[in-house]
Amino acid sequence: MRKRLWQLHSWLGLAAGLGLLVIGLTGSLLIFHEELELIFNPGMVRVEPTPAGRPDVRRSDRLPLDTLLRHAQRQLPGHEVTGWLPQYEAPHLADMLYVIERGNNVWLVATLDPYTGKLLASPRLGTTTITGWLLELHYMFLADHFGLGLAGLFALMLCLLGVSGVWLYREFWKNVFTLRWHRGARILFSDLHKFTGITFVVFNLIVGFTGAYWNLTHLVGHWINGDPPQPQIGQRLYPDTLSLDALTRDAAQRLPGFRGNFISLPSDPAAPSVIFWGTIEPRGAFTGPYGSTVSYDPQTGAHTATSDLRTQGRWARIADTFTPLHYGTFGGLPVKILWCLGGLTPGLLGITGFLIWFRRQRPSPELARHEFASPL
Repeated sequence: MRKRLWQLHSWLGLAAGLGLLVIGLTGSLLIFHEELELIFNPGMVRVEPTPAGRPDVRRSDRLPLDTLLRHAQRQLPGHEVTGWLPQYEAPHLADMLYVIERGNNVWLVATLDPYTGKLLASPRLGTTTITGWLLELHYMFLADHFGLGLAGLFALMLCLLGVSGVWLYREFWKNVFTLRWHRGARILFSDLHKFTGITFVVFNLIVGFTGAYWNLTHLVGHWINGDPPQPQIGQRLYPDTLSLDALTRDAAQRLPGFRGNFISLPSDPAAPSVIFWGTIEPRGAFTGPYGSTVSYDPQTGAHTATSDLRTQGRWARIADTFTPLHYGTFGGLPVKILWCLGGLTPGLLGITGFLIWFRRQRPSPELARHEFASPL
């Protein structure tokens, strides 16, 4: 049983190693995606919450949503705003707008200064940004649904590798923190593999399970319900009289403490709706930012639906925790650093695992005795 489990662990690692290296490395970079954008694309994303020449005065008040929307529409002729990501928790970052060109159905991204209403980045494909490119490489290998399924499979394999590794080395507390630096490279690789795998097993199980859940459930939904194409937009699907500020106030009355962290504007004539995706503030550390929704008719502004995460089923509340758990957004900078380091471990485990497997093909007598006693 132990030998077969070790063989399964080895072949799973060899099969998934390269894919997990890519997923882990891109995931580590995405932990600090805001910082990367500020370094490489400051003109597109950086905004100043203080008036020019007055560093002593903080311009903490964003312009009203209606004012910002009018500014955006004026600077985006021929486009319709279909999604809006306000940066309430990052006052130094521009808001992200999702737009579609009239007569087209391709979603583009642009950025808007929430303090001045100035458009900072013109519409472009999401993959042309650092964050967008890394994200699509991370969860779908830039290969649409095929890549989505492959990444989900690799994430599931990461979970199986973690469980099988703990079982194979279940007495890990005896010497898991021992690295035998002077016993040769092969033994050191084995010790490093065990140390890394056991130390970060909980992290890898968390990110592996949540990643697999997101990808594979999306694919199952696609297979069952299909994935109708985004229809072309020929005209604005809501009147100029629609007030997002009024809807924001109404949503806060229906759900006291509610803050809309993403605004979905109608993009499909067959199912037009304005949806505020958000959370009740103050929210818990393990509560996602988009678990509750308030929906409205775009033509009349009439309320149509409310979904309060607090009243939903147990699984819905559990699944809502996946976002902060996967992205490490629940504990400030220390957790972000830990999650960034953790993202490097699948690649390190893949490399050390391959070297262990490669060395096993022609083991020395000393290594053979060592590995017979501890096959991990």
